[in-house]
Amino acid sequence: MINNYIKQLIDRVSSSSARLILPEIGDSRIDLACKKLKEIGIDIINISDYDDSLNYISHIKKKKFTNNWTEDMLKEYVSVPINKALILLDLNYADCLIAGATIPSADVIKSSIRVIGLDRNARWVSSCFFMISPNGLNAYTYADCGVIPEPNSNQLSSIAYNAAMNHELISQEEPKVAFLSFSTNGSAQHYTVDRVKDAVKIFSNKYSHILCEGDIQFDAAINKSVSMKKNSSSLLKGDANVFIFPNLNAANIAYKITQYLAGYSAWGPLLNGFNKPVHDLSRGCSTDDIMYISMIGALQSQTN
Repeated sequence: MINNYIKQLIDRVSSSSARLILPEIGDSRIDLACKKLKEIGIDIINISDYDDSLNYISHIKKKKFTNNWTEDMLKEYVSVPINKALILLDLNYADCLIAGATIPSADVIKSSIRVIGLDRNARWVSSCFFMISPNGLNAYTYADCGVIPEPNSNQLSSIAYNAAMNHELISQEEPKVAFLSFSTNGSAQHYTVDRVKDAVKIFSNKYSHILCEGDIQFDAAINKSVSMKKNSSSLLKGDANVFIFPNLNAANIAYKITQYLAGYSAWGPLLNGFNKPVHDLSRGCSTDDIMYISMIGALQSQTN
């Protein structure tokens, strides 16, 4: 189903000059997505067209993780498609990379940290999902659904900022951030609630221009009537669109319930914190999933 979020995304990337790498060429979903993305106007970089192994080896020799590696180890490393693709990205042959249809998320993230590295303003890699309602009228962002198991307060603040920026970029809507808990405005006492409260303080001090609230329960974050009953002074007033979960268990379960029971589209996991846009794919992804995440990466590469 083509909804307004998809239409806007296509319109915004069709005139871009983004160069995209999808290293898992040969997978039927990837191949079809590449064909459709080319039709939209995105330049697809085929790693098989690049075969300067000596240059790639020379490049990763400069990276700390290859200290004391033998020539054979270096040759083997650059021969792996995801590693070669990341090297091409790092060498500016491309602007963004999407992988994970056949590669475990841990491998995508580990190799990206090694080769691309973290953005100078980032201390952690995190992730989020952009969730679109079945009728295409509403969109929400859930975080962190895929990377940090038990985020501390500083990490929750960082996760929230990246999720809010992603939401604003993709939806072109103002982010309204809810730091979720089993407590609303201190209705329960627990160290995990304190962690959320501290995250809100950190976030509010650093990003005072972004509307946020927490600790807050999901019903109070999404429903005005419930919000007013539980906290009459609520800032969000039941109108949150970015949900920050207290841990990975809650976030991962929640996005899958929303996807499989409520019929929402789930775009992601969108990775945050790298020097250049790199995004992961679920190994159960569809061709459409690959296309949407690729377009988001292309959009980010033109706005960073």
